[in-house]
Order: sequence, then structure tokens, then C-alpha cells
Amino acid sequence: MRVLIVGGTGVFGARLAELLVRDGHDLTLAARNFRRAQRLASKLGCAALRLDRQGDLTGVAGFDVVVDAAGPCSTEGNDPYRLARAALKAGQHYLDLSDNAAFCAGIRSLDAEARAAGRAAISGLSTVPALSSAAVRALSAGARPEVIESAILPGNRSPRGLAVMRSILMQAGRPMPVWRGGAWETVSGWSQPKSYDWPQGLQRQAWQIEVPDQRLFPDHFGADSVAFRAGLELAVMRYGLAAFAYLRRWVPVPINGFVLGIFKLGADLLAPFGSGRGGMSVMVITNGERRFWRMLAEGEMGLMFPRLRYALCCVAVSFRLGRNPRWR
Repeated sequence: MRVLIVGGTGVFGARLAELLVRDGHDLTLAARNFRRAQRLASKLGCAALRLDRQGDLTGVAGFDVVVDAAGPCSTEGNDPYRLARAALKAGQHYLDLSDNAAFCAGIRSLDAEARAAGRAAISGLSTVPALSSAAVRALSAGARPEVIESAILPGNRSPRGLAVMRSILMQAGRPMPVWRGGAWETVSGWSQPKSYDWPQGLQRQAWQIEVPDQRLFPDHFGADSVAFRAGLELAVMRYGLAAFAYLRRWVPVPINGFVLGIFKLGADLLAPFGSGRGGMSVMVITNGERRFWRMLAEGEMGLMFPRLRYALCCVAVSFRLGRNPRWR
């Protein structure tokens, strides 16, 4: 299969690329930094291409599948789905790893274009909402989940990209919708912390942020309440971000290169501390019964998260190509 990965030199794009090459796919890495793409492509034994998803997209032609791994996509700009539209126009399937709530919910606007092209346009092939929704479906076992609550709590030594950091900082202290008790409420990003327990005595604290689950699950599963939280292992980072979120509730601090650089420097200085131990938790309440799915990743097992993204992409592509390759 001829695959183009946009953002192929990033944290998740590079790991996805390694696994695709290992499985024998004809892969091309696309990135704004062509030299960086060339170095990684030479190491993996694949091709490289200079491409910016906000720039000239003529280079996307000639592939079977275009995967956007350039980071959490947003609905900012005149046409946030221009890469997806370009892929469909070129007769290609489009997949992305976005976990931006508005972007994932808005991908349905491409339904008519995807049907006309006989191709798929699929967003959210990430831990949320793809993996979280699979866990909810399995836990509810055909019944209606009344409450859905998920959390992701990575270890401090897990790799982090600038795009993910920017996404969380953009949400900090800003209003976000939450579905509770059958009605929408407004809370602040990175607020209302809660502790989560895993086997082997692991306990982590997580804070509310917005992901596609809150937008999609109320209608898709008919849930009365949907919540999602994310955490940081080190207390200094958790509470530092909480203080920043509180400041942004009153002062509109812009998330520019300077602010992002300060947080990146702090994260890099604290990188040797903590552990690689992290995980994910999904809980549903069905017929008054609490049901849990938990995944604990230790050390190198943290690589399972990008591997799961890869598996989700492959399943989606195989299903679309092997059966009726149309958007549903």
C-alpha cells in the first residue's frame, strides 16, 4: 500500500512510519523540515517529501492513503479540512490521529465529498475517541451506558510533542462544554481534578480537558454524562499547569512561541524525573453497575500507545479497502 504520512517526523508520526515500513508498505514521509524528513527516511529506508498541510498540497497525489499525524488538528483557518479535501480529490483515503473535539466532530462535513469519491475520510484514529469508544462499546455490551468516564495518565518520561503541549495549553483556563445529567454545562480546561487507581498500587491525579468524546458520545451512546481527564505524573507540573489555567481564566494569555518555549523548557528540565509508567482508564455505569477497562503501560511498554494508533489505522484502511470503501 502506498502511504503518505504528513507530520512523519513527529513523535507519533515517526513511530507510525517505522511500523508501516516494517510491515512492507511503500511509505513516504512528509514534513515542513525536508532535511529532517530525509534523515529519518534514510534511516527507515523510505522516501521523503517537503510538504506543509497549510501550503501547497499538490504533493499528496499518487498515494493510496494519506495519514495526517502532524498533531491535534483544529478548526482554525479558512478551511481546516483542506488536506482531507485534497486527498479525496486525488482519489485517496484520508485518516488522521487528531483528538481535537471540534475537528473530529466536523469531519462529517466531508460526507458528500467522500461518498462521491468512493473513499473514506476518518478522523480521531487515536486513543480518543477511537480506542475509548471501543472500550465503552465492549464494557456496555449492547446496553445503554448511563455514565462514561475516561482518563489518560502518561508517565513523565513518555515522549511529548510540541503540538500536544500547545493543544493542552490552549485549553487551560478556557471554557469548555461538558455533558452532565442530560444537559450541557460549562467548565474550565484543566480543572476539577480527580484521583484514579490502577492495579499494583498506582494512583494518579487527572484534570478535565476537552476531547472528541464529550462532543460525540452523548449522541452516539445515549449517555447521560460524559467526562474525560488527563494527568501529569509530577505534582509540580500538574499544579503549575493548574495555576496557569487559573490565570488564563482572568487574563487572556496567548499561547505563542515564547509561552510554549517556557513550558517546553520546564518539561525538558523535569524529564529525568518520574517514570515511564502510565495508562488509560475507561469506566461506564450501565444498569447501575460500574464496569472498568484499564491499561497499564510500564517502561518501554509505553510504546503501545502509538502502536495502538497504528493498529487502528490499519484496521480502518483494511475495512474500507477490503469491503465497501466509502464513508459511513
